[in-house]
Amino acid sequence: MLRISRIIGFVLLTFAVSMWAQDICQHVGGVLMTNINAIALPTAENGTNLGPVYGDLAGSVAATVQGQDSQGNFLIQHYWVTSSGETIKFKLATLYPVYVDNSGTKVAVPWGHYRSIITKGGTGKYATAKGYLDYFGIADFEKLTLVLRYDGKICY
Repeated sequence: MLRISRIIGFVLLTFAVSMWAQDICQHVGGVLMTNINAIALPTAENGTNLGPVYGDLAGSVAATVQGQDSQGNFLIQHYWVTSSGETIKFKLATLYPVYVDNSGTKVAVPWGHYRSIITKGGTGKYATAKGYLDYFGIADFEKLTLVLRYDGKICY
């Protein structure tokens, strides 16, 4: 009887530890606005965007345009600081614009064509976080503004 109790206890402990070790994930969403290429690095065509973020990841965002690939897609490095001062790190993202107006100054960003992947190494609760953010919105390269809705999942 004691042996069966120990086996049951071991099984329950193993189950509890495995449940505790699993990632806790949460859905996040909100909106961000930036002023395109506010800081020219090294030129106005290849600069950093700055702006506020609202919603679940409220704070500020900076995104540096690293250039374009051979198909004309934009390569972007995100930097995110929440209102509590924690940072979120991202892999280099690719923006696949699917609509450009006749003047070439406005670019639509539909869902599924722009995703940034969260990598470990942020600060605070984001130090070991992983996940993604998808975006939808429009960039106006004439007025140098960008408004995007973000939606995704973060696991801790």
